[in-house]
Amino acid sequence: MHAVRTKGGQRLLINRAMWILMVSIISATVHFSLRNNRELGEAVAAAESLKGPFTVDFSGYPGGSVEKWLVTRGFNFEKDAKTRALLGLSITNQTLNLTANGHLSGFILNDSINLDNVGRVRITWGVTQYPQETSYEKKVNNEALMLYIFFGKEKISSGHILIPNSPYFIGLFLCQDEQVNFPYKGRYFHAGGRFVCLGKPHPGEMVVSEFDLDRAFKSYFGKQQTPGITGIAFGIDTSKAGGGGKGGAFIKTIEFFEASKHVTAAHSSYTDCDATKKSWVSAQLAR
Repeated sequence: MHAVRTKGGQRLLINRAMWILMVSIISATVHFSLRNNRELGEAVAAAESLKGPFTVDFSGYPGGSVEKWLVTRGFNFEKDAKTRALLGLSITNQTLNLTANGHLSGFILNDSINLDNVGRVRITWGVTQYPQETSYEKKVNNEALMLYIFFGKEKISSGHILIPNSPYFIGLFLCQDEQVNFPYKGRYFHAGGRFVCLGKPHPGEMVVSEFDLDRAFKSYFGKQQTPGITGIAFGIDTSKAGGGGKGGAFIKTIEFFEASKHVTAAHSSYTDCDATKKSWVSAQLAR
């Protein structure tokens, strides 16, 4: 591995193997010509595989207000997530901890993520306390933490005239009583939203969950192509839970693996960002 210092003083790691492979591809096309397109495709795919995933993590936290630091990382707080007495936040060992201290329904949004080609997602996370008396099987749709992943810019009908439409989304969570890998529907957004439990870890257990977003999107919504990711959100909902609405969860990393690693992070790629945020919040509250 080589380290090159950029003008801004940051260090950029360059993988020697990737550069050698890319130079070999260029040389082969100039001097020898690859035998056919298949060889070229395999070489390019091999080079792409050397690149890492696009990762959302909580490294670099300097101390102080977790909320203020998350805002600098592109996150915005909505509804009860703004109230620290209800939603406790901390970061330890580069892991974000979220604690529901009572009945709440809140959202932590990040609409600055734009990934063109969707593949898999890998999440390192866990639950410290499952909310009591909740289950999608019993239509009590609460959870300690839901990771929402939004797709495309097209607004899909909520199914109710008073609830704003939203981009397609898939919500991923950890559960106790639900079916694993089953696409549940909420009260609304039947055309554009699904909720999927990825596992049933014991409280306090950190697990790694992998999920094929591309395959799931096409299967759930009957589409030939999966639009790019246009945002993520953390949903915390214990509004209908027993036990005083208490619950807790933690998340360490979210890694997105794409067929093509073209990644941008700019608000300018969105239209009507404020309206989109309101739609996402409605998606959470209308379950």
